[in-house]
Amino acid sequence: MKIKNLMYVLMGTMLVATSCSDAELENGNGGSGTVDPVNASALVNVYSDKSGSEASLLAGDVLVKDTRALTLNVPVACEKVYMKYNTVSGTEIMKEFALSPVSRSGDNLGKDFNFETNRLASVTLALPEDAVQPTDETDAGYLFYHNTGVVMFEDGWPTEMASWYDDDYNDVVFEYDLKVTECQSAEQMALQGSKEELLLTLDVRAVGGIYPTALGVVLEGLDKKFVDRVTASLVLKAGQGMMTDLVKKELSAEDVVFIRKDGWNWDDKRVDATKKRVATLSVDKAQAEGTVIVLDGLVDLKDDNTNMFQVTVDGMKEGLPMLRAEVRLIGKEGLTGDDRNAQLEAFRSLILDTNRQNFFIKVKDTTSPGAKDKEVHMKGYAPTSSYKADYDEQVRNNSSLDANIPYSNVKGSTWGVKVPVGTRHAYESVPFKEAYKEFPDWVDSKGTTNKNWYEKFTDEKTVRYW
Repeated sequence: MKIKNLMYVLMGTMLVATSCSDAELENGNGGSGTVDPVNASALVNVYSDKSGSEASLLAGDVLVKDTRALTLNVPVACEKVYMKYNTVSGTEIMKEFALSPVSRSGDNLGKDFNFETNRLASVTLALPEDAVQPTDETDAGYLFYHNTGVVMFEDGWPTEMASWYDDDYNDVVFEYDLKVTECQSAEQMALQGSKEELLLTLDVRAVGGIYPTALGVVLEGLDKKFVDRVTASLVLKAGQGMMTDLVKKELSAEDVVFIRKDGWNWDDKRVDATKKRVATLSVDKAQAEGTVIVLDGLVDLKDDNTNMFQVTVDGMKEGLPMLRAEVRLIGKEGLTGDDRNAQLEAFRSLILDTNRQNFFIKVKDTTSPGAKDKEVHMKGYAPTSSYKADYDEQVRNNSSLDANIPYSNVKGSTWGVKVPVGTRHAYESVPFKEAYKEFPDWVDSKGTTNKNWYEKFTDEKTVRYW
């Protein structure tokens, strides 16, 4: 599938999902007057606030014909969305739309409160009469939707914590971004074979623990029968558009893609340029639970085995490029009927049902020589199949762990949290409840109060630049 002239910077605190089915293209009123037949369709962008910034982008290049209903995964405090469109007079206009709640049917109770600051909502976008019709219907055949955020982990599982938000949650901090491309045009589905794609990036922001070795994600439900090819790469990401390639493997059809970069280093005077670092990336699409992606090499981000990475006041290296893993998963072409719908659902659900994003870290087990690295997941998320036997043994031998909710103890602790992109991480040894003073109240209220707690940080206890 070739997509012309379409690039989107995936930033923001939001998650978004939408169906490309023609059944969702509705006819009706609701705009500002009668829609001009000449301009009966338009490409629009949808944002969570009226600034229209890249950080608030929810959906890009949404093809609207008269009206269109969308299901969105939006910030929990968001009550309205804003549609930006080009007018026939050559200006850009922002139009406001109210959101309606959407129930989360079939939620896993163990994941019902997994510290994601988002919710599902629906909106019907009405096309204003002065909207500009797309000039290229080929490009208009594709929709981009995405979500992004930050994951913060403690590495001490299964050690019991009296009050889990007393910890600093900076043993591993990484940013993630998922972008799914799907066809929203019946004509293009016929031409392109209705192929879906997923672009995933993982950026290592900080490592505040001495035991973590790797980070990863299980894309639950994305079976290998839905993935035709894989592109995997390791890069150093400095700023927008400022990336240095380390290693890349393109369009592999193998079940397991593995790439390794030996002896890489930053071209930066602030770090030890003599140390030869190692990074590896694996993409396993043959696992029963879904596609499993692992980035190894966290230990080598530090200049030695005792220093931490981007968590101490006197050890910060502002602007140092982050190690990035980038994976593109390309769906199968030529599918029809139930097979086509199943593939579309598998890709789309990774955005709409964020419980299918199962992030984790690997931690060196020091209890015995040669022991397998431990997996630490967020509350309610299962271990990978390769670690399940070891996890089950831990639960059997530790009465403080909850046997019904994965990676939680009987007091409800969690060793990992998912928060909006841009959320600062705490300095080393700063309890999370001191870095974000409204966070404990938000947790204790099950998310009903202090919904924007992540915007109210303690400046001197959180890292501003990394």
